Amino acid sequence: MTLEERIDRIFSTGELELAGEAYKEKYELGDGKSIKKFIREKLRKVYTNLATGDKISVSKQSAQELLRHIKDDETYQKSLAHIPEIIERMQFLEEMPPDKDVQNPKFSNYSYYITPVNIDGKPHTILSTVGHVDQEIYYDQNVFKGTPEQAFTKAKTTDNAKYSRLKEILKDVDNEKRGD
Repeated sequence: MTLEERIDRIFSTGELELAGEAYKEKYELGDGKSIKKFIREKLRKVYTNLATGDKISVSKQSAQELLRHIKDDETYQKSLAHIPEIIERMQFLEEMPPDKDVQNPKFSNYSYYITPVNIDGKPHTILSTVGHVDQEIYYDQNVFKGTPEQAFTKAKTTDNAKYSRLKEILKDVDNEKRGD
């Protein structure tokens, strides 16, 4: 399946409804220690992606990476309570090697997945990163406002670093269309 076909499939995927209040009684928004404890004690398991059948784990290393972004915004923090559902429902987008300028990369390659979600009645798009080594590691996620179509459009037109990986992936679609 081509990247363009995978994108079409993602666009036709319905949104995953995520309860914005699901974090309550699990962790406190804005409290890094509380969120860290939740990730380390409740999420460090192996999950199965329904689309691919891949077994994907949340490791200690991925917990650290996820925590790096908690300052991003409240929606990102709320999305962490739903990582098991996100992993199960995310749709494969693309696989890429690590950046060429990274010395001793953590993973041999990365797979990127998209999950259209609705949080607090608003559409969002989650770009999940899975690193490959001896096992599949749920490594990181970004939460973008809007539908996948809106996130992809913004990625093509912005210099915001948050969109850089998505922008790089979407360059491959343009290359496929031109036959590069």
